[in-house]
Amino acid sequence: MTDAPAVVDCAHGGTLCAALVTQLIHRESPMVRALLAVIAGIAVSALTIGLLESISHAMYPPPEGLDPYGDPEGFAVAVKQMPTGALAVVLLAWAMGTFIGAWLAARIVGRPFYGLLVGGVMMLGGVSNIVTVPHPWWFTVIGILLFLPSAYAGARLATPGS
Repeated sequence: MTDAPAVVDCAHGGTLCAALVTQLIHRESPMVRALLAVIAGIAVSALTIGLLESISHAMYPPPEGLDPYGDPEGFAVAVKQMPTGALAVVLLAWAMGTFIGAWLAARIVGRPFYGLLVGGVMMLGGVSNIVTVPHPWWFTVIGILLFLPSAYAGARLATPGS
């Protein structure tokens, strides 16, 4: 491998330490690799959850004119009126997104622990959602309990024998 310059000019007039980061990744610095794996796992989890929740919105359209960010009270009322199937699809999205993100992180690093980190971060996001917007009691219980088992399953599948 040839040594690249430590600093590369950026098109925006600034500097970028891309070559240094590339060298760290190519040398497989365990800390950098683990950090990037967890970030990638969280990103993939969030994207998967967003995609699956958008499918849920197509199956169970929210009320016209609902702005979940601008009108939290209206959003809370809409959640109370959601059919059980719509809430079940959200739980499925949370479980699948966490499973896939945890699988990715554990696969990159080769250790299931990093998949569980992804699951923990996703669980914090789910708890934040549940605290912010009231949900039915059964959704709250299942929603909190599904993240770590989903992450564990994904991480173990990615690292058999670990």
